[in-house]
Amino acid sequence: MYYGYRCYTKEDEPLGWLYTFNKNLEYAWTNRDFHLCKRWKTEKGAKKHFDYYNNNWQFKSKGGYLKIEVMPEFSESNSSAKSNQQRWNEANRDKVYESQEKYNQKRPIMSFRPKIELLEWLEEERRFDKDGEPETDAALLNRKLEKLKDLEQQGF
Repeated sequence: MYYGYRCYTKEDEPLGWLYTFNKNLEYAWTNRDFHLCKRWKTEKGAKKHFDYYNNNWQFKSKGGYLKIEVMPEFSESNSSAKSNQQRWNEANRDKVYESQEKYNQKRPIMSFRPKIELLEWLEEERRFDKDGEPETDAALLNRKLEKLKDLEQQGF
């Protein structure tokens, strides 16, 4: 169940359900494509933004108004069930890749194959927590590298 904004004319005639496009600059209504509409899971969420949308709708419709009402049931297709973040990521793939590259440059992932003797030694050095769970490979390697760095700074 969703709460949405039902659009009315200044003569109190119901038009349909409010949706926006063109980066929330254009307002329209529909009675079919409910997945496009502004909708909230709670009435409180709908009330939070009501004044903003109502003022814009009144201007656009030259005197009409909005009402918060329970929307008719509808099923979302897989493509329309995507979150705002997923839709933004798809629309801005170049920015996503660019920021991922920056992140990877600051925190590189290193891959290597240590010798069998080193793996056996690391397994002997692995610590266990109170519950008997072994520390992760990453935690073990980071701990050993920190120890090596400290020894190197001391002049060994």
